[in-house]
Amino acid sequence: MALFEYTAVTPAGERRQGTLEAAAEHQALENLYAQGLIPVKVALAKGGSTGGDSRPKVTGRSLFGGGKLTQPDIVAFTQQLASMLKAGLPLDRALGIQLEILEKPAMHKMVSTLQSQVRSGVHFADALEETGQFSRFYVNMVHAGEASGSIDGALARLVEYLLRAKELRGIVISALIYPTILFVVAVLSIIALLLFVVPQFSQMFSDMGAELPAITKVVMAAGEGLKRYWWVLLGGMFVVLILIQYVLTNEKARMWLDRSMLSWPLVGDLAGKVEMARFSRSLGTLLHNGVPLLKALQIVRNTMGNRIMARSVGEAADSLKQGESLTRTLLAKKVFPAYALHMLRVGEETGRMEDLLHEVASIYDDEVKTSVRQMLALMEPLLILVMAMAILVIIGAVLLPMINMADLVN
Repeated sequence: MALFEYTAVTPAGERRQGTLEAAAEHQALENLYAQGLIPVKVALAKGGSTGGDSRPKVTGRSLFGGGKLTQPDIVAFTQQLASMLKAGLPLDRALGIQLEILEKPAMHKMVSTLQSQVRSGVHFADALEETGQFSRFYVNMVHAGEASGSIDGALARLVEYLLRAKELRGIVISALIYPTILFVVAVLSIIALLLFVVPQFSQMFSDMGAELPAITKVVMAAGEGLKRYWWVLLGGMFVVLILIQYVLTNEKARMWLDRSMLSWPLVGDLAGKVEMARFSRSLGTLLHNGVPLLKALQIVRNTMGNRIMARSVGEAADSLKQGESLTRTLLAKKVFPAYALHMLRVGEETGRMEDLLHEVASIYDDEVKTSVRQMLALMEPLLILVMAMAILVIIGAVLLPMINMADLVN
């Protein structure tokens, strides 16, 4: 058992603080709910210990302790606000409780602004938009929740969406970390061999005056060139970084990159699945919250990372205005996975579009995980093999003359 400190509020809006024992944080949260309290902050007490828990944590210090607003800040704010509104607290009072527990200055300032706007009669969605901290997707979800009289439900669905999107993004980023580290280590190892090991033997071979094998001459020349012209290598890396920055910021260059990326082996398939999962989840969440399809498509277009796929969504929305089928238009673009669009076409024809969008999102979440595992299974041994071969070539180039000289002596 571990000791947890908590801050919670009663349904009447009274603040409570204290400690309780629980096996894990999720059990501490359940105990507070069982007592009729709304947990706002739960953290392991000093000297406490726990085996860990993979569930999202409703904490204050860990999420609001810095200076700049981050995605976890927004998720925690949304999660806590949804819990308090679901318990029946008015919005003004819920924001007031947030102000009492927030420790991050930027979050405190933002929530204070929101409370002032709400008290002056501004719609909550409009107040969120004025802060500039919330996406158009987020604002429209809250706006639809206000229109339907269910802000707490809209916020709860937002939390679920944000957590699932974060999980998907985390899977892709995590998959890139190990190959990147492996690549950097390989490059640094080769540079170290060429700069510090090869020159030692180069001087020795020069003193002996022996005829060197061709591979040894190439490796020696590479080491000497790197030692003399290292600034060229750094300059080339700087130029590459500038080109990458240009491609990412220039609209035409980015369109070309996104179009070509979809045709790359492995990478193109993974990119298409990631965007399909994002498109399905975003559109399904907006439709579930009551946002009209045309407006939802325009919002979803802005959430997509691939410019070509985003443009296809915008063109499909224009076609929809003219009475054409959404899925048929997207199928004609040939950038989205055909299987997913055929599923959505069934939903379009049967009136179950919203349900099938969520199902497609779940399917492609699993597809992304599978594709990532397959990429790692291929990339890791390939990188290790390339690194080993490069190092073996350098070592072989150094040892080969020594072996030849030993044979001559014998």
